[in-house]
Amino acid sequence: MDKTAKILLMSLLLLLLHVGAATAQVSGLNVGYVDGRYKGTGTTGFSSTAKNTWISGAIYLPAAKLNVYAGNHIDSINAALASRLNIDSLRVWVRTSLDGSDLAYGAISGKTGSTPRAAKGWNRIALNQHYTIKHGEGLYIGYSFLQKSTSVGLSIINNPQPNALFVKMGTDSTWKDCSDRGALAVEALVYGEHLPKYNLALQSISAPNMYIVDRGNMEITALVKNIATATINGFDMQCGFDGTDKTVTAHINEQLAYNESKYVTFTVSPSDIITNDVPAKRQVTVTLCNLVDGNDEDMNDNVQADSFNVAMHDYERHVLFEEFTTEQCPNCPRVAKQLAKALESNELKGKAHALCHHSGYYTDWLTLPADNDYLWFYNMGGQTFAPALLVDRATRDYISNQTETSPIFMPAAGSTEAGAENIISVAKQRMKEPAFVNLNIKAYLDSASDNYVHVKVSGERVRENFTVNPARINVFLYEDSIEDRNQASADADFMHMHVERAYNSVWGDILEWNGNSYEYTCDLPLRSDYVRNHLGIVAFIWDYDSSSVPKCEVANSNAIDWDAVTINPTDAISSTPNDKRLDRKQYFTVNGVELQKAPDKGLYIIRQGARVIKCIAK
Repeated sequence: MDKTAKILLMSLLLLLLHVGAATAQVSGLNVGYVDGRYKGTGTTGFSSTAKNTWISGAIYLPAAKLNVYAGNHIDSINAALASRLNIDSLRVWVRTSLDGSDLAYGAISGKTGSTPRAAKGWNRIALNQHYTIKHGEGLYIGYSFLQKSTSVGLSIINNPQPNALFVKMGTDSTWKDCSDRGALAVEALVYGEHLPKYNLALQSISAPNMYIVDRGNMEITALVKNIATATINGFDMQCGFDGTDKTVTAHINEQLAYNESKYVTFTVSPSDIITNDVPAKRQVTVTLCNLVDGNDEDMNDNVQADSFNVAMHDYERHVLFEEFTTEQCPNCPRVAKQLAKALESNELKGKAHALCHHSGYYTDWLTLPADNDYLWFYNMGGQTFAPALLVDRATRDYISNQTETSPIFMPAAGSTEAGAENIISVAKQRMKEPAFVNLNIKAYLDSASDNYVHVKVSGERVRENFTVNPARINVFLYEDSIEDRNQASADADFMHMHVERAYNSVWGDILEWNGNSYEYTCDLPLRSDYVRNHLGIVAFIWDYDSSSVPKCEVANSNAIDWDAVTINPTDAISSTPNDKRLDRKQYFTVNGVELQKAPDKGLYIIRQGARVIKCIAK
């Protein structure tokens, strides 16, 4: 063979390899609603105690779903059983109506010694004859089993969708559409010479709960499946929004082989389309289109929609970590190190704050009454433990790793680095959620020896209903670098950090608003044993529902360290304009906010002319 021939042969081989890689060697396709999944336990409400009766389940494949397979044939049916107990025989069938005659059928026995024998899980049962799919024809695909006595044979997964579940609970019963309760694990196996080559299905999308117009970007997650024979190497996601005929598009560079499903996340920027927050609730419709490799042969399964809320503005979210820890807890130093490393990371420094509650696993010499009150947040029927973390007191699937109804989060076991990365990851997800209120903290002492630190927290909201219940504020004084007395499993250099020392209220004070602004003041006591340079102040605004732990999220937080505390008791008052008001008595809070009259209790300041007097009302 000469050189030219060899080159041509090599080129041909490469071409064949490329074609082979692009098209999977697929002989048949599974058609149904469960994507190969089944449930191995019975579903409540789908069993019968009757003896010697037929239980049936089915799905409906409408013409719009089947047309792409027209000209091919169904040669067998996959039927999944949640249990084979008390099942005498299993029968599969194809019909044009639920009570119509069988167009094709097949059966296996459930009796011991039978080959094949009906089994728990998937059962592939051949039909007595191939059924050729006709264009424009919808089909029911189902199975029936004869139960000797009570059985839980129907395998139903938690994926409700139209046409996915019809049941007949006994020979003399009637068919019921239960598609709103799940999907039956049954699939038609389709073969032939005309199987679709290019066909992607957009199975679900998830838009963010809240879209902030000023941020510009919206992140959407979609589940895509390849239900045809050729490998797909990319496609577009076209997004339309209600109220406008304009669209925005993202290209997805993902490869999907036959029967492969992938979650893809993409970002679009609809801010030029959505220019205000009226209406507050919108809908996005996503269309999967423009396949890189060819034209999608069935666009009926390429569209999904989801709703989202809209707001024009938000504030930077700071994340509040609340750590449950005690000196009796041997695992607490591990989590303390993980949290410390996370807080010092570039991702979280200055954007996340911490408080330590000395409770959860007994108590110790640092425990305050609030620490025990906050055990309520575990929401585990009285069960508590340490170490444990709250993350903005929020209950989320990425936070609630102990139980779905608890905001308790436990960082990854193992090294300090692994746990810190886990904490950082959770915080970054939380930071994606918008914050609609901000906090600015100022604090001062009347003198260097003052026994109280006066705190003012002020800020604004961008929407009135950012909490369900009246927004509350908590202010905590905390101390770092406290030497342990008898910490279990502690290294020689272990120090207690973020230890709460004083607070305004266990469950917070209700904020009073002046339009969309607020200003809150309180005094926190300073004990003589506190190391002042190790102190700091953290404040947070949250939603308190005494009957529901999952409804008590922190809306936002902030913190200052002791370096920000000033000795300046009358600064705000001294800036009052020199006008006729100075001839009369004026009343101020200790941090300079003017009052209409003298308060009934607490510290306040009177000014009349050039005279300034500090008073206390008892």
